[in-house]
Amino acid sequence: MLIVGTGGLARDVITSWEIDEANRNHTLFLFDDVNVHKDLLYEKYVIYHTFEQVEKHFRTIDNRFFVCIGNPLKRKRITEKFESLGGELSPFVSCKVTIVSPFTPLGKGVVIEPGVVVSKDVILEKGVFVNAGSILGHDAILREYVSLGPGVRILGGAEIGAFSYIGCNAVIMPGVKIGKKVRIGVGKIIDKDVPDNAKIM
Repeated sequence: MLIVGTGGLARDVITSWEIDEANRNHTLFLFDDVNVHKDLLYEKYVIYHTFEQVEKHFRTIDNRFFVCIGNPLKRKRITEKFESLGGELSPFVSCKVTIVSPFTPLGKGVVIEPGVVVSKDVILEKGVFVNAGSILGHDAILREYVSLGPGVRILGGAEIGAFSYIGCNAVIMPGVKIGKKVRIGVGKIIDKDVPDNAKIM
């Protein structure tokens, strides 16, 4: 499995990966074309720095990957690039997650960190990133490439539009509709619909 990114989100996911016994026989690889001064993370995980290395990895080792970059639009662009290199976008769900309903579909590349609770009939579309300690109430919908900060509460029937970012400990009340490309700040309580491209900080 290849993780795109070596920042805080990626390191959190690596911690989850390491504590899950099911992953003991699988090797993680990383990609970072920004911080090219390191070839190993934690003296254990190989870091690729070029697309040529990634393409070879996909052909010869494993074509599965997921993206640990917080910015939703960057995550989409990176996903498209890695798919064009032959990669298969895969989900990652921490072993320390509670998913209540077996009928909760996970889109490609969904990443769910530890301590998350996903209730009944939640929809998580492609590229969604759910940070640690978040709670997703029944029938909530997270559209493509939504990012949730730690401790976010999305209550029953709420819908978050594509490419939106919900900050740490924010609460989206039941049935509220958040538009596309919206940014909600830390700790905000949202009890009314929010239009596309809005910022509530």
